[in-house]
Amino acid sequence: MKFPRALRRFIVGYLALHLFAAGILVVVLTGMARQQMLTAAQDRMRAMTSMLVETINELDGGLENPDLPGYVKSIGDETKMRFTLIQNNGLVVADSITGVRDIGPHGSREEVVMAKLNGTGFSERYSSTLDQPMMYLAQKFTDPAEGKVVGFVRIATPSESINSSIASIQRYVWVFAICLSVVTALLMTLFSAKSMEPLAMFSSAARKIGIGDYQISPSVVRRNDEWGELSEAFQHMQTELTRREETLIENGQRLEAVLSSMIEGVIALEPDGKVMIANGAACEMLSLTRPEIVSKKLLEIVRIPELRTAIENTQKNRTYSETEFKTLTKPQKTLSTRVSILADNNKPGVAVVLHDVTALRQLETIRQDFVANVSHELKTPLASIKAYAETLRLGALHDNEKNEQFVHQIETQADLLNRQIHDLLDLARVESGETNFTLNDVNLNVTCQSCFDQFRVIAEDRNLIFETDFTNPGPIVRADADAMETIVKNLIVNAIHYTQKGGRIRISTRTQNDESIFEVSDTGIGIAIDQQARVFERFYRVDKARSRDMGGTGLGLAIVKHLSQSFGGSVNLQSSLGNGSTFQVRFPTTVSRLKSNS
Repeated sequence: MKFPRALRRFIVGYLALHLFAAGILVVVLTGMARQQMLTAAQDRMRAMTSMLVETINELDGGLENPDLPGYVKSIGDETKMRFTLIQNNGLVVADSITGVRDIGPHGSREEVVMAKLNGTGFSERYSSTLDQPMMYLAQKFTDPAEGKVVGFVRIATPSESINSSIASIQRYVWVFAICLSVVTALLMTLFSAKSMEPLAMFSSAARKIGIGDYQISPSVVRRNDEWGELSEAFQHMQTELTRREETLIENGQRLEAVLSSMIEGVIALEPDGKVMIANGAACEMLSLTRPEIVSKKLLEIVRIPELRTAIENTQKNRTYSETEFKTLTKPQKTLSTRVSILADNNKPGVAVVLHDVTALRQLETIRQDFVANVSHELKTPLASIKAYAETLRLGALHDNEKNEQFVHQIETQADLLNRQIHDLLDLARVESGETNFTLNDVNLNVTCQSCFDQFRVIAEDRNLIFETDFTNPGPIVRADADAMETIVKNLIVNAIHYTQKGGRIRISTRTQNDESIFEVSDTGIGIAIDQQARVFERFYRVDKARSRDMGGTGLGLAIVKHLSQSFGGSVNLQSSLGNGSTFQVRFPTTVSRLKSNS
């Protein structure tokens, strides 16, 4: 049986207290017994002294009687006591042990001094003569004839018998007290152990609950006492803790689900700057993982001055702060940030909400570039038209050698302006979905061959190697034939514009993984990596002078991109500066009708 520590301490304390009480009892009882024994001994010794005084008074000469020493010795032998007769001046007249007179002055003995004052004196001390502890009682006696004190009768008896009796009593009492203590402690231990059996059960259950195991449950204690009440309270506590833990877990899961589904990044910081919560969006925006950020100081991991300033201002001014910054890692992102108070402490924590505005800022840049490019592209032909018209008005109209040339230039710039406007309108209709396509099964080999034949002469005039590499049979896609021809033409024109003399242009088709693919590759000037993401923007030119000389509008690749997407396809670019480019267009081999008026 395992005894609880509290029970063991209680039993040990009980034994110590019981033995202490027994010690006090032994002292009190033995003290009372010894006092009773001393009183009885004193009474007996007083009776003997009284008898001896009467005998002395009856003898002739009193203390001077020569037979007195022998008489005293005989009485001492009979009673086993020591009798001593002492004169008033302290000299010994007779002693039952020595049997002689004058064994030294005894007037200063304690009992004799007390007898002078009170008539009777008693003392206990060690006798060097008898080499043992003794009890002494002295009593003065007077001369009957003269009525004055003539001496003292002292009687002495060993105190060993009393001491032995007291020691025996003490032994008996101690044995009884110890036995009683042990028996009582044993009975109390058994009773307490039985009574406190539920304690170990509650202790084990409490430890398991302390480490989060709420499934363990102590057996119900069916007793009409405090243990029964504690059992009911424990069951209720366990049920309530289980309910609250389930609620906390559910709330935590809901919070985790909400934070995980948010596109905004959310970070909660403690007052000291450590991260309490960080959702997946925030980690992705900052190019970090949760183990790298949670429980770490955010500003030690993300060293961005704008973010540090916003957090410090929010904590200092107890308000919100807004800022925008770019991340330091690649790919670089633009994040709009709002920092607000999380708690009202001396130095409160904060909540940081991050919005990825990279695409928005890129769109703003594209919009600004588009406006600038449109203005520039439309302004250039208009300026040429106006310049030639003014030249004609100022007199060149009647110059037969120049007027026709100027009119031709005006017509050329007007055609360029018309193509730009037409391409812009077409591109706007494609993006808005207002263009009605007639979907048919289009053979890519046929479309690419037709476009190849149209541009073969131009390529040869520029001293370019123009070739094809078609798969057989040709890939079939569901698309508008005119739109597909526009896609191929624009890619070929783009390749011709940016390929130097003696270069090579190839048109190829193939089928791969249920996709129909055609490519237009060249060995031209190539496109730098940082420009490849923008080549499909409106009016964006890799080499503006070259494309403008060729009469390009700057909208060809943008039209290719949006027309390809209209038929469920995509366009990809592989290029490096100085090593040519390859534009690859992919279409599903079988596509549903996305946009059609048929």
